[in-house]
Amino acid sequence: MSSNQRENERKARKNAKTKKKMKLLWILIAAIAAVIVVLKVCEVDFSKLFSFSKEDSGYSVSVDDAGFPYKIDTGENTVLSVVGNKIAVLSSSSYTVIDSSSAEELINDEHRYANPILKTSGGYSVIFDQGSTSYRLDSQKENIYENSTEDEILCADVSDTGAVAVATALGNQKSRVQVFSKSFSEKMNYEIKGGYITSVAIDDRGKSVAFVVMSSENAEIKSTLYTMNINDAEPKAHIDYNGSAVLDIHFVSSALYVVGSDFVSVISSLEKESVVYEKGSINTLAYCYNPADYLIIAYSAYTGAANSKLAYVKQNGKIKTTVEIDGVIKDVSASGNEMSALTSNEAVSYRLSNGKKEAYIKLDDSFTDIQQLSSKIYAKHHSYLEIIND
Repeated sequence: MSSNQRENERKARKNAKTKKKMKLLWILIAAIAAVIVVLKVCEVDFSKLFSFSKEDSGYSVSVDDAGFPYKIDTGENTVLSVVGNKIAVLSSSSYTVIDSSSAEELINDEHRYANPILKTSGGYSVIFDQGSTSYRLDSQKENIYENSTEDEILCADVSDTGAVAVATALGNQKSRVQVFSKSFSEKMNYEIKGGYITSVAIDDRGKSVAFVVMSSENAEIKSTLYTMNINDAEPKAHIDYNGSAVLDIHFVSSALYVVGSDFVSVISSLEKESVVYEKGSINTLAYCYNPADYLIIAYSAYTGAANSKLAYVKQNGKIKTTVEIDGVIKDVSASGNEMSALTSNEAVSYRLSNGKKEAYIKLDDSFTDIQQLSSKIYAKHHSYLEIIND
């Protein structure tokens, strides 16, 4: 074989290899371009793909066919809740209810409230403009009515029947509690002196109410809890909590949870108090109520503690389950069977009955709120609502 022929064959083999490499390169480029187009259409933030790792749950962020991640309004005041079996999202400008499976929008309204607060119970929600005079009642799928009060709204709550309790400020250390049925008929109108109402609760049937009046005594804050049936002329009982703020009150059947900044109590039959955590024994971090209205509370031993605890409290005041959390809990949520906590670097779920760990998801500090619904955990991440345990 001549030297020219050998050189020509060598060049031919080299050209074939080059063409093969170029073909593979273009196939790879085309595949990458296709992925980019798909992600762009679905509005996925590329940084999410590399912002955290997956652990026991096998968690990874991707766009699924059900509409999650779902784009939500951004802002520190955006809150998540549950209405029936739907997810409610309240922002500084809008109120949205979405299907938890498909992310279909059932309600998407601009509310025009300056300081909107959301309360839910069963299949109803009430949104009130704290410090103003407007509030609205919604079901899972539609607005039922919007109303204005004569005086500034302090707080409100809603029952499973759609009855709404509204507390307003009358001035001169005087407040009013009114209860309206779903059809907007007034069921109760009671005025109280000596301070302003900071929290109000109505039971599931819309038959009993409780409210907390904040005042001061000897240069110390004083929170007084009042309980009454809506047809009572006067409160059935009142309990003072000196030096502690009452963060929330919530009915579970005929019992009432009282969640304080440093204590927890349960009031049974509107009168008898059972102390769950003594005043000054805890530092409340976060709390929620599961679909059965049982209390889930996150707390630390003191302000600034590095570790936290998550507890499930029954309506009789007994602590059913307590688990240790390595970190400071930012948010909590619960289903009928599980309770979940969010810290700066993880979300973790436990069985309510025995504290057995059910899921562990490694996250970063950009996840700010969680909402558990059945077996799924939803989380607010920047401007998206994501399912983090799929």
